[in-house]
Amino acid sequence: MLNCYENEFPELVRSLALQGAKLIVGPTAADCYYTMPNGKRSDVPYPDISTLLLPAFAYANNVFYAYSNRAGYEKRETGEWHYRGNSIIIGPHGDVIVKAGHQQDTMLIADVIPEYYGATHPEQDYYYLKDRRPELYKELLKTKVDFLKGGYKYPVHKDGKEIPR
Repeated sequence: MLNCYENEFPELVRSLALQGAKLIVGPTAADCYYTMPNGKRSDVPYPDISTLLLPAFAYANNVFYAYSNRAGYEKRETGEWHYRGNSIIIGPHGDVIVKAGHQQDTMLIADVIPEYYGATHPEQDYYYLKDRRPELYKELLKTKVDFLKGGYKYPVHKDGKEIPR
């Protein structure tokens, strides 16, 4: 099981697959826009990882993925949220087995039977979990990373125009 934001990290999915997981369950409450600590809504919408990331994670790790996201609106004293919905169950080939309609409360039910699926790679001798090269991953083990040293900087926009830094 991966909780909320954890669903967005490929390393966590890979770790569970290497430990023998065949189904990853990911409950979340991802909203359409992020409400920042100052109470303002983010300028860009929160990405829909149910279609962007999770099918690729399922495929690359040969696992089923059941992603359950809250749908609809919530208002509290501390703010207001519009949850994306888009719950989905994905097969180990990255295929959508069943998905909820956008912004709709839905109960998804599916059979997730690994024996119904073959290898994910057309060449039978290739298998992503077997063929990985952990000796190249040492950067992933660092606990501190200097993001400012030559890394990509997202452009800043105001009124639809990029602001030079």
